[in-house]
Amino acid sequence: MKKRTIAFIAVPVVVAGAVTAVLLTTGRPAPPAGAGQPATNTAQVSVRDLSRTETMNGVIAYRDERDLPTAKGGIVTMLPGVGETVKSGGVLMRVDERPVVLFNGTIPAYRDLGPGITDGPDVAQLEETLVNLGYGKKSSTYPDAHWNSVTTTALKKYQEDVGAVIDGIASLGDIVFTPGDVRIAKRNTTVGAPVVPGQAVLTVSSTERLVTVDLDPVNRDLVTVGAAVKVEPPSGDKLDGTIEEVGTALEADADGKQVYKLKVKLADAAAAGDNVALAPVTVRYTTVVAEQALTVPVAAVVGVPGGGYAVDVLPAQGGAAVRTPVELGAWGDGFVVVSGGVQAGDKVEVPK
Repeated sequence: MKKRTIAFIAVPVVVAGAVTAVLLTTGRPAPPAGAGQPATNTAQVSVRDLSRTETMNGVIAYRDERDLPTAKGGIVTMLPGVGETVKSGGVLMRVDERPVVLFNGTIPAYRDLGPGITDGPDVAQLEETLVNLGYGKKSSTYPDAHWNSVTTTALKKYQEDVGAVIDGIASLGDIVFTPGDVRIAKRNTTVGAPVVPGQAVLTVSSTERLVTVDLDPVNRDLVTVGAAVKVEPPSGDKLDGTIEEVGTALEADADGKQVYKLKVKLADAAAAGDNVALAPVTVRYTTVVAEQALTVPVAAVVGVPGGGYAVDVLPAQGGAAVRTPVELGAWGDGFVVVSGGVQAGDKVEVPK
């Protein structure tokens, strides 16, 4: 996929660039009275809030991609397809025709679970998942961390429904615990191939989508965690999103350039549509750059010989414009913050 870039520009550079563009077309000495005077409009020096919309290009992807190993060895007899979602209680694969199933949980399977084992949080996790799947009923004493006949009965019912050996034992490798449902990102082997314990048979991800952007280090301070953005996928829809994370450590992008990773969470991930993994998106981020500041149109600014900037102010009593030096600040919406010899209500010339 072609490398995407970011359109952020640091404020001081942009101000200079904007003014330079003005000077290339409107740089001029103070206009003399009489014929030949360049055509101009006028604008009022005013106090306003300034905002600026930046455009970032990135990709929409799925969160938390990682390899999923198996603890069972044998011949793979079934694998899900790439792009499929496997929910809690679903079959991740079959090895020697025995199902390896997905259960929601945060504690990885590390031992056989069955009658006579010592109490532990992994027992409680198994029981909780079985109850959530409809196997067994929750009570004041169940689920708990102790294996008893209720646990065995619930597991046997599940084993019967999923096509497993009905023995009331969850042998190591029969169940894979993950914090949530997973999406199949890649199959790392094929049906009919042998696998060994610890082999990464599948690459999976969360089912939650997010947008990732490579952020140039010079623009790191221009974005704020929690800020609202608009995300435009290839469909042309405008989706609400929030800047969730701005990386604190530099990472190499696909071209070897050092960047920060920016993550955007979608308010409605499903709205992005199906089959959008690695699809290009446009992210628009509007930020307030100045509040209640004295401003003029950027096009009203001219260069001063020897350096600096000025605006041509029209006297209230009439007559020729007076070139008045100003200092420039932040810019946005076609205006720039100024300070110096102007005040709110003054009229300035703006070239047509």
